[in-house]
Amino acid sequence: MIKVAISSLCLVSIASALSLPSYIKPCKLDDPNLNDCALKQTKLAFPFVSKGDKKIKSPSLIPLFLPLIEVDTGPNLKLKLKDLNVYGLDGVEFKETNFDTKTNKAHLKMSATLNFIGKYEINGKILVLPINGDGNCNITFSGGDFTYDMNWKLFEKNNKQYAQIETHKLDMKLKRTYFQFLNLFNGDKLLGDNMNKVLNDNWEEVMKEVGPGITQTLEVVLHNVVKAYFEHIPYREIFV
Repeated sequence: MIKVAISSLCLVSIASALSLPSYIKPCKLDDPNLNDCALKQTKLAFPFVSKGDKKIKSPSLIPLFLPLIEVDTGPNLKLKLKDLNVYGLDGVEFKETNFDTKTNKAHLKMSATLNFIGKYEINGKILVLPINGDGNCNITFSGGDFTYDMNWKLFEKNNKQYAQIETHKLDMKLKRTYFQFLNLFNGDKLLGDNMNKVLNDNWEEVMKEVGPGITQTLEVVLHNVVKAYFEHIPYREIFV
């Protein structure tokens, strides 16, 4: 079971519409090069989006703060990542945007290196080896390729159309992951160093256990950012 707590990202809808922010330039629905326009404007707008927008109720991503991620695989492993600062989201590179405004679907490809710094608690077994400890941690996703798919429906509010996201999914492929958990085994440096080496030497297997929780968290974050803009800005201001 995976639990994700991101109360700091809760979004509150408002009844009145907001105008499209000046840092976002709309694309034309009938533009035969709509996806080229969307990619260009996404690249130009994202440095501003990543700083957060209080009017839109969109959080700052520099860094992104996550109170808690819990990974509980039953009797085998319990991991808590707490008070995490996530660095690198402002450096996301958008590779492709594919918007189908007839079926209300979008597909985005991105790349980034992300660094998670915070606290941890762990107890159980990983790679069949016992592990326990609590302290500071550093997890780095190096050379990450991400794809985000979503679809939306349109609805009327105050005589204007808005988009509401119905489904969304984030997938992630990494070239490398690095782990550093300090104070494992009650501070036994030899055991802790050996365990960190095992985790890093077998990072792909480790990610099969802990990766889904982190991916799910990033998916919720991305969903909340897109949702904030869709909820507050009329659809025909985003696509004219």
